[in-house]
Amino acid sequence: MAGRPVDAARSLTAALDEIERVAGAAPSRDRLELRCKTLVTLALTEFMLSGVEAALARLSEAEVLVEELGDDALRARLDYQRANIHGRVGDLASAWDGLEGAVRRLDAFTEREQCSVHLSRGMLAFELLRPQEALESFAEAARLAHDLGGVAQEFMARHNEGYAAYLLGDIPRSLAGMALAEELESDVFTGPARLDRAQVLLEAGLVKEAVEALHGGLDALEGEGHDQMRAEFELALARAHRLLGHLDLAASAAASARETYARIGATAWAAKAMLVGLLVELDRQRRTRRGRERDGQPDGLPDGPVGGADATVALAAAAAATADELTDTATELGDSELADSARVVAAQALLLAGDPAGANTRLLSLERVSTGSLSDELDAAVVTAMTLVATGDLAPARRILARASRRLAAGQEGSASLDLRTARAVHGARLSELDLELAVPRGSGAVLEALERWRSATDRLPSLGRPDDEQLARLTEQLRAVRGHLRGEGDPEQARELHDHASRLERQIRDRDWALSRSGGASRAVPVRVREAREHLGRVDRDLVWFFRHRGRIGAVGVVGGRATLRDLMPADRAAELAQRIRVDLRAAATHHLGPLAGAVWSSLRASATELDDGLLRPWRTDRGLVVVTCPELSALPWALLPSMTGRPFTVALSLTSFTRRASSRDEAPGPAPVHVSVGPSVPRASGEGRAIVGTWGDIASLAEPSRRAELVGALARPGVVHVAAHGTHQVESPLFSSLVLHDGPVFAHELQPTGVRADHVVLSACEVGLTSPRPGHESLGLALSLLSLGARSVVAAVAPVPDDVAATTMTRHHELLASGVPSDEALARSVAETDDVAAAFLNLGGQHRP
Repeated sequence: MAGRPVDAARSLTAALDEIERVAGAAPSRDRLELRCKTLVTLALTEFMLSGVEAALARLSEAEVLVEELGDDALRARLDYQRANIHGRVGDLASAWDGLEGAVRRLDAFTEREQCSVHLSRGMLAFELLRPQEALESFAEAARLAHDLGGVAQEFMARHNEGYAAYLLGDIPRSLAGMALAEELESDVFTGPARLDRAQVLLEAGLVKEAVEALHGGLDALEGEGHDQMRAEFELALARAHRLLGHLDLAASAAASARETYARIGATAWAAKAMLVGLLVELDRQRRTRRGRERDGQPDGLPDGPVGGADATVALAAAAAATADELTDTATELGDSELADSARVVAAQALLLAGDPAGANTRLLSLERVSTGSLSDELDAAVVTAMTLVATGDLAPARRILARASRRLAAGQEGSASLDLRTARAVHGARLSELDLELAVPRGSGAVLEALERWRSATDRLPSLGRPDDEQLARLTEQLRAVRGHLRGEGDPEQARELHDHASRLERQIRDRDWALSRSGGASRAVPVRVREAREHLGRVDRDLVWFFRHRGRIGAVGVVGGRATLRDLMPADRAAELAQRIRVDLRAAATHHLGPLAGAVWSSLRASATELDDGLLRPWRTDRGLVVVTCPELSALPWALLPSMTGRPFTVALSLTSFTRRASSRDEAPGPAPVHVSVGPSVPRASGEGRAIVGTWGDIASLAEPSRRAELVGALARPGVVHVAAHGTHQVESPLFSSLVLHDGPVFAHELQPTGVRADHVVLSACEVGLTSPRPGHESLGLALSLLSLGARSVVAAVAPVPDDVAATTMTRHHELLASGVPSDEALARSVAETDDVAAAFLNLGGQHRP
């Protein structure tokens, strides 16, 4: 009689009367049990008709019978119904006690009922902010549902198990659980599940992927009746666009969500949407302030007002007032989490308005309700640190920033996926900028420590040992086949279909990679202090220049002759413009028969290189070999084309301590390390290049021709030197699918994660595989960087196309010098200087290999 409580109550009451009449004065045990079960069922009906008191009265009658009978099975059902009723009126503590009683007597329930009990316990644990218990209950419910063939229940359990893992900060397990749920063919409405997954992607820092998932979820909400769900998708989109810096899109999505929530009377949700809108407006004002700084107007504090910026102050003050009103609204609603969020927004606005005391007052009133979210934690940390800076408490601010960098690193520890590890850095971007802002006035040592602090949070030598996975291997083989067909397809329509198929496979592979990443924990890097790293520079006779962007300009900290110096160098926009011109001109020079235009192209290239050299390198007045750490404006730059770098050894490193770690000793077998050479198809000079390199190294070298994926992956997993002469591609949108083409198909960067990379020196005589794709949070991915992140000590790769004959000549000479004992950076510099200028596209990356 579902949905007809009056009829149900009438029938159940009649049943009680009949049991009483038949039982007489001495009812049998069976009759008592039947009466007890009827009372337990009637309690829920009474609740629906007359409220909680009537329901609890029926349960009290049932409890007398349970005590009389001493029946644990009846006790379990009574506890479960009591939990159900208490939960419906919001008495969550009593509901939890009832459920725990039911769980202690699970044998009283059928397996299908046990599944329901665990699902209920998991949902209640969510409400009580007990995610570990939720995780345990959902995992058990999923197991039971799977064994019983209950697809709908298994979908709910697996998805919620993933959400519980998210609340515990275990992003890989979260994505794994949600992926398992998506694989089930269930008729369950998937809107909430899609939204949850997008929220987890946002927390993981996979912002573009979250936007894609949110748009897909919105498209799936067909028909009427989904206003609340649409608004939730739009609110999540607003947050995602804000992280990407797309402020117009963020403002539009937040406004749309707010309007919908207001229309349907969802007051708390409307307040959340309004808070996101306020954050977007504050971001606009910060962007305006930075523009004024670039134009030479007076500087302010890191988040304080700029002189004369009356409009900014007024807008920020208005935002603070609105946030205060939302705090009051949240307090009236009893929503402590929302109230804390509003206080943090108010503090940010007051800082921008020049009222640090007011900001501090808001922060002191925080109730510190934990959301379990790393991004929320880091957002609160940056606001607290900025407030301390504004009030002159610099030492506590620096301590908060240091703790936040360690927290970010800890948040990445559980993942063996390069994708997840690099993506999560987006949540530390504002903190690292503030840390640098505080360090610059303190000088070179402080700047070097600040830069290292945030780079080392994401530049840890990587995890190894993620197990092979049949599903991932199958998907990768399909992608390999599709890519093979795509290379030979001349029909544009067929090529488009193959490209779409490849994109779908890449998405599936990334999903699977995220899901598997928890299987291998990330290994910790060998700890290296900045002082030790500076000493190492002296031992290897190298200087350091680490570039960074600060207030619209390129600055750098250098360690020259053992002495650290801080310099302001040139406008960042001009440096980026010159670097891009050099890249474009070099590509034109390498890939086109320029004829009479050759002179103009090279003249343009050299003019840009000279200006960039004068701005960036000549001020350091050193002719020693260099370790260069770049910033986004200078990434993928062919440094050897800059006049002062001609013939000069240099390494483009991830950080100073990273360069030092890569020189640390590694347990190796006695004797010379082996040299492996793989030669790919359709590269005219590759065979000769490979044979020449094997001849240079002699008996310790081996040539793989035809080349096979398994041989190359195995060689990369061992100490030694690995050379690959093959066509390569850099995938801009999906850098982990950058590849090298061997005879049995492409080898993708993501395929190297299970075994890791232990090679000492990897030489990629292939076009453009030294390129990287930037990600939010000053992180990048690409084939060469993947090799470094997976454990290679040093990599030689090109950041632009290089003609086959130039590549063969340069790389052959590089190995000749290596075999004679010359370090890798010097060997590359000399071989580039002895050949064609376009060979400057080759860079020595990561560390210095000393044979």
